[in-house]
Order: sequence, then C-alpha cells, then structure tokens
Amino acid sequence: MPSTTPQTSSEILNALIAGGVQDPFPLYEEIRELGTGVHWSELLNGWFLTRANDTRAMLSDTANYSNDMLEVTGTGAHNPDNPRQRRFAELQSNFLFFVDPPRHPVIRSVFRSAFTPKAMAAWRPAVELVTDRLLARFDAGDEVDFMEELASVVPVEVIATVLGVPEEDRMRFRDWSEALTRANNPAVQGPERDRAISTSMELVDYLADIAEQRKARPQDDLISTVVNTPTKDGSPLGSTEALAQLVVLLAAGNETTSNLMGNGTTILLDRPEVKRKLIEKPSLMNSAVEEMLRYDPPFHLDFRRAINDNEIAGTVISAGTPVYSFLAAANLDPRAFDNTLDFDIERQNNKHLAFSHGIHFCVGAPLARLEGEVFFTKLLRKFPDISRGAEEPVRRTLNILSRGWEKRPVRL
Repeated sequence: MPSTTPQTSSEILNALIAGGVQDPFPLYEEIRELGTGVHWSELLNGWFLTRANDTRAMLSDTANYSNDMLEVTGTGAHNPDNPRQRRFAELQSNFLFFVDPPRHPVIRSVFRSAFTPKAMAAWRPAVELVTDRLLARFDAGDEVDFMEELASVVPVEVIATVLGVPEEDRMRFRDWSEALTRANNPAVQGPERDRAISTSMELVDYLADIAEQRKARPQDDLISTVVNTPTKDGSPLGSTEALAQLVVLLAAGNETTSNLMGNGTTILLDRPEVKRKLIEKPSLMNSAVEEMLRYDPPFHLDFRRAINDNEIAGTVISAGTPVYSFLAAANLDPRAFDNTLDFDIERQNNKHLAFSHGIHFCVGAPLARLEGEVFFTKLLRKFPDISRGAEEPVRRTLNILSRGWEKRPVRL
C-alpha cells in the first residue's frame, strides 16, 4: 500500500536509489501514481518509468533506445593499465544484454535450440535430481536460512549441470557468480570492484578452458551449443563473444532463479491459504510461478539509453539520457492488471515484465520457470508445514537492480 506521508518523486527516488529501504513496494506504488509516472532523478541523471505500458513501449523501441549502457552506469569503468581488467571490460561489452542490433540477433541465434520445450523436457530430470539431492539434506523442523542453504544452491547446481561443468568444480561457481554480480553492480566501485573483477576473471579463465575443450570434442551440454552452433549468419561466435554469453548464463541465471525462489517462498509464507491450495492442487504451480514473477520479480529494474530525442507520456527524453524502468512497479500497475495487489495463482493472461520485453527478453526464462516449478512442487511436497523462522528476514537494500532477499530464515 502507498505510504501515509506524501513525498515528492525526488524524495522517493532518492530513498530507493540510496538504499536502506527494506520494503520498496509502498514507494513503487506511490511514485507510479504521481503525475504521468515518468520521473527525473538527479542522483542518476536519468528518467525513471513506473507504468507498464510506458515500460513495455520503451523496452521494445530499438530505434530510439540502446542497451549499450556500460559507460553510463559506471560498470564499464576499468583500469586500462591492468590487462585482466581490460579483458573483463571487453568481455562485458559482448554480454548479450549490452549488445544492440544488428549484432544482437546474430548472437542470440545460437540459443535457438537451447531453451525450447524439447530442451526443457530433456533437462527436467537433471533439475529434479539436483532439487531432490538438496532437499534430502534437511529434515522437517530444521531452522535454516533459506537464501543461504537452498535458494543460492539449486540454481548454481542446475546451470553447472546444464553447462556441462564437472561436478567437483561446481561449488566454486557460487563464489564466482556472486563476484560477477558485484562487478556488474553500479553501486560497487573502487577496491571492492577491483576484487570482484579479479575473482570474476577466475571464472572467465575456467570457462575459457572448457570452451576450448568443447570446440575440439563437443558434448551434449550448453557450452558445446554456444561455442559450436552456427549463428544465423552461418559461422560460430568468436571466442570472446561465446565466452561472454557463457558468463552471462551463469551469473544472470543464478541471480534470477535464486531471487525467484526467495521471493516466491516469502509470498507463500505470507499467504498460508495459497500454500495449502498449491499442496492440494500442484497442477497450479506453473501459474503460481508466473504470479510470483509478476508480484515480486527477480530484477526490479531495467535500463536503456536514449539514442534520439523522443517522448514518453509527454516527457521529452533527450538523446544520450539513461532511462530506467521500475519493473516491480510496472508489474503492479492497475492499468495493466486487474486486482493487481491480489496474489492470484489462477490469474489469466499474466503478461508481466519480470523477464523484460522485446528483443532483450530473457533468453533463459524457460529454464528459470522450469526450476521454479520443480523446486516449489518438491519443496511443498516434502515440507508442507514450512513457516517463518525465528529471526526476521532481511531484504537487499543496496542493489536497486536485484532486490531479492539477503536473509530469509525459515522452519522447514
């Protein structure tokens, strides 16, 4: 619900950007209903969109908006005298979500067979096995930090399995993935970012070695697909482009699914009647996962850079200006969704923006959905009485992009 004390859009944006707000949703609700829903931020020197139709239109407008945001957000900053940082910057510039047409559809075309329904059916047994193994470590009544013990473990195991990484190396992926997320967080700068880049490059070197092996001896895994599949132009990706996509699959895949699991579990803990309904009727799980994605998306923010002068909701957007979209606000926009504040696991036509929109719609969305459906089904089957833990949960506050839970104690 909106906060009781009216605030200006600048005050709300400053609170959200500066961090420290445990529950951002009242602020999302309030700022979305102010004026036209388009607001200027002095802190980030850019415009913020809060409504679904404006966000959808901007994200699909490749003629006027670019994804080349590295320098604008500060995440492209690096020490040119440091060869590993130079290499990391080159890799970043090839991440699929920073690449514009005409190169973007060429890179994306290597995934045309990777996340199909047929591929998901083939990967389902692996996702089920990883989930069963993890849940078997715990007994009913155990008190655990859900984020530490469950939500951050399953995605790493799954993506490592799908990529074809040897089992003995998978535990290292967790630290590497966290470092990569920090290195791409605009709020992380200075020595902390230097350390994050250094750790991230361990992952890059590791994946580069496996990619070379898969070029010589392809296997039935995602690394082989990325390095050997011809693009729609007829030739495989270059080594740097291919490696960049593997890094993105690991980091973005982990973050997305981990947040989905943490956010979804929190929603179910707050709504025991919904939890009971899913236990009684697990066939509703796919629809429930979609509603989880709408209600509290894995990523709360998306961004672009204006290429040309244009307008959004009557606001003039000058060329070169960053435009940020609060996906979490847009997903609760009453102009786009009926009874938007109700968590409805049977919601129809749930066209949320959790995976972005347009050409940059998340390529790995089918895998995240599969992981969510399998995980929640098995979690509620084994631990139907899962409840809040003794300690209070803590939401991330310093990363406005990824506002999942830092700590989520539960009793299984």
